[in-house]
Amino acid sequence: MKNWLMIMVVLAVVVTGCSKKDTGTSTSSPSPTTGATVQPSAGASATPSGTSGGTTATATPQAGSKDAVKDEPLPKITKEQADKINMTGTYDDLVKQTGAKGKLVKDENGKKTYDFEISNQPGYYLEVVFFDDGKISEKRVFQK
Repeated sequence: MKNWLMIMVVLAVVVTGCSKKDTGTSTSSPSPTTGATVQPSAGASATPSGTSGGTTATATPQAGSKDAVKDEPLPKITKEQADKINMTGTYDDLVKQTGAKGKLVKDENGKKTYDFEISNQPGYYLEVVFFDDGKISEKRVFQK
């Protein structure tokens, strides 16, 4: 009895879902008008970019702005110093232990991320994430 009831319910759902047909009235976006010309907005170029193989314009940060990228080298610490970093420590503890302040690479959502270069392992870096209160949230060693 339950099986028949279940089959009937499934069939009813399938039939009602499949029986609705588009009557020709569309609520989708209208088709473009033939013969109409489109003008680019102010500040936009009239030629599309990305497929022509040309260069793409990027915003250049001004000198002295906080968005200016500095190619300063990362502070160096050893693998042994990285291993000794205590996950219950703070930023001040890390600076005292390693003697390096780290390079601030990200400051968002209440977390600050500092990077260090591991001096006795070429190509390896340490990333330490701190909460706003200065306590360590994450510690990662990665390779570039």
